[in-house]
Amino acid sequence: MLVNHRIIPIELYDHGEISKIVCVVSYSLNRSAGNIRIVSNTSETYWKYNLFTGKWTEESKVALKLREIEIIRLYLQGLKIEEIAEQLFVSPSTIKFHRSKLFERIGVKNIIEAISYVITNNLI
Repeated sequence: MLVNHRIIPIELYDHGEISKIVCVVSYSLNRSAGNIRIVSNTSETYWKYNLFTGKWTEESKVALKLREIEIIRLYLQGLKIEEIAEQLFVSPSTIKFHRSKLFERIGVKNIIEAISYVITNNLI
C-alpha cells in the first residue's frame, strides 16, 4: 500500500520561513513509490524529484479543457454517461470520447482514478 504525505504551510514569517505546517496523509494515487513533487496552486508548473539522478525538474501542470471540466463536475454530481450527454446536449459516445482523451492525458484507466487525480491536483 502506498501512502501520500502532503505538507501544507499555513503560517510564514515575514522573511519567508515556515512556522507552522499541516501534514495530510492519504492513500497514494500512484502505482509506484518515490513520487516527490513541489506544487503551488498559483503556478502552472511544478517541480518533480528524480530519485535516480537526485535532481529536480520543472514540469507543466495538466490544464483541463472546458468540456473535460464539465464532464468531471457532472460525474461528481453522480450522473451517468447518458445523463451527462443529455445535460450537455451531445451523444453518449461524445462523452466517452472526451473521457477517454482525458484518461490518456492524465495517465489514468477509469473515471474514479480521473476524479481522484483532478481533485488531488486541484484541477477544478
